[in-house]
Amino acid sequence: MLPSLDVRFRNLIKSVQEVIAPTIPDDEKLAQEQVRLVVGHLAMMQEQWKNAVRFEAGSYRLMRELAEGLAGLVDEGQAADLQASLEQTRATVQDDIDALNAAICTIGAAIDRVILGEDGRKPLSPDAYRLLLDYGDKSSLRDRVWFKGNEIDPDRDSLPPLEEIL
Repeated sequence: MLPSLDVRFRNLIKSVQEVIAPTIPDDEKLAQEQVRLVVGHLAMMQEQWKNAVRFEAGSYRLMRELAEGLAGLVDEGQAADLQASLEQTRATVQDDIDALNAAICTIGAAIDRVILGEDGRKPLSPDAYRLLLDYGDKSSLRDRVWFKGNEIDPDRDSLPPLEEIL
């Protein structure tokens, strides 16, 4: 029987902390820092892996919502580009993390082209700016909750539980 992912993460962390870290000389500060980063990332991944697909599915839905909203606020060519990305990703399987990531990239690229506006020759409307700022608020809150485990957010105690942003 294979060990669960939780057991595997615990064993990796223990191995790095108890076998690798003690062998690093005291004057090798960069190596010591890298070991702490590896342990920290493994610990965070241990917390996140069970919800990773749900988190990405939420990111996908949020990105689609932004593209759909922008499509009504930009010129015809930009709207057609956004609509094409939405159509291309419409059948994205919600439990396939690779498919979700690919869809997010496809829609995100179309949104980026709208934001860049042909090197500033097509400025965004105030409504489009508001929509982008609203998306940024939602997305940054989700990211802050997702990475709450790194304990560097000064307001982490005021963040909602993970379940609320999935």
